Amino acid sequence: MVILNKADILIAIDTFDQVNTGQISRLKELGLSVRLNETGRILDYENNADIYTDIKYIIAGLERYDEKFFNQFPSVEVISRIGVGVDSIDLVAAKKNNVSIYITSDKPSVAVAELCIANMISLLRNTYKMSNDLKEGRWHPIEGNELRNCTIGIVGLGSIGKQVAKRVYAFGSRIIAYGRTWNQQFADKYKIKKVALQNLIKTSDIVTVHLPFEEETKNIISKQLIENLAPGAVLINTSRSGVIDNLALKEAVIKKKLSGVAIDVFDEYRNISPWEDVENVILTPHIGSHTKETRKAMEETAVSNLLVHCKLSKEFDHKKKAKLELSLRENKVNIL
Repeated sequence: MVILNKADILIAIDTFDQVNTGQISRLKELGLSVRLNETGRILDYENNADIYTDIKYIIAGLERYDEKFFNQFPSVEVISRIGVGVDSIDLVAAKKNNVSIYITSDKPSVAVAELCIANMISLLRNTYKMSNDLKEGRWHPIEGNELRNCTIGIVGLGSIGKQVAKRVYAFGSRIIAYGRTWNQQFADKYKIKKVALQNLIKTSDIVTVHLPFEEETKNIISKQLIENLAPGAVLINTSRSGVIDNLALKEAVIKKKLSGVAIDVFDEYRNISPWEDVENVILTPHIGSHTKETRKAMEETAVSNLLVHCKLSKEFDHKKKAKLELSLRENKVNIL
C-alpha cells in the first residue's frame, strides 16, 4: 500500500475544480489538508484503499459507498456529494455508521433541462443525422417536426422536470406529466395535466424521464410500457439508466417503432452498452450537469455543505451563515 500524506478531505471526483472554481484553495485557506483523486477515473475503494485511509470528509462523485466501505473506513464522518442522486450510497449503512450525507439539491436542474431541450430539437429536426450525412458527402435534407405541435410527457416533476416544463411551455407545447410528488400551483401556471404513467406513455410525442434510481423506480419504464409508446415517439433519459429497460428500448429503436432516443446515462461508467452501432440515437457521456455555471455552483455548494456541517465557517458572516445552515438542512439526505 502506498503511504500518502495525512489529509482531512478527499476530493474523490477527478474532475473537481477543472473550471477554476477556487474551491481547493478555499479549503486550504481554512487550514484543511486535501487529498486529490489523480487516477483519472472513478475511484473504487477496493482497488484504491490507500486513497481513503484516515479520511474524515469526502467530496464525492459517483463512487460506490456500501456497507463494506463504511466498515473498512470508520474514520469517514461526512460525504458531501456533487449531484443529487444517492443511488451509489448505502444510506442505511451510512446511518448505522453515523455518516452524514449531503447533496447539491437543485443546482443541476437548469443545465440538465437545457440538454433535454437540445436533444428534443435535434431529434425532431434530425440535425444529428444530416450533420453525419454532410460529413460523408451526402446532401440529404430531412423534413422534421416542430416542438410547438408536440405533446411532451414528463416522467418525474421534481426540480429538473419543472425546469423542462417551463422551457417547453415557452415553445407552446402541450404538457402532461406523471409525478410521485405534485405541485398543483406549478401545474396550473404551466398548464400541465396530471396523468397516469400508462396514459403518458401512450399519448406523448416526446417522453423525457427525470426520476431518481431506487427500488421503487427500477425499470419503471418497463418493456410493456415501451411497447405502448406512441408510434414515432421520442424518448430522452438524463436521469439514471436503471429506471428504463434499455434492451427493450433498443429493440423499439431498431424496429423503428420510435423515431429516436437520447441517452445521457449508462449502467456502467464509460460503457455505452447496449447502444453501440444503433442508429437514431444521440449518446452523451453523462454531461447533463456539465456546464461551467452549474459545475461551479455544485462544487461551491458541496464545499459549503461540508464547511457548515463541520462549523468551519469563519469566512461566512452571520447572515450568510444562517442562509447556508438553512440550505444545509435542505441538502441533507434524511435516512429513515
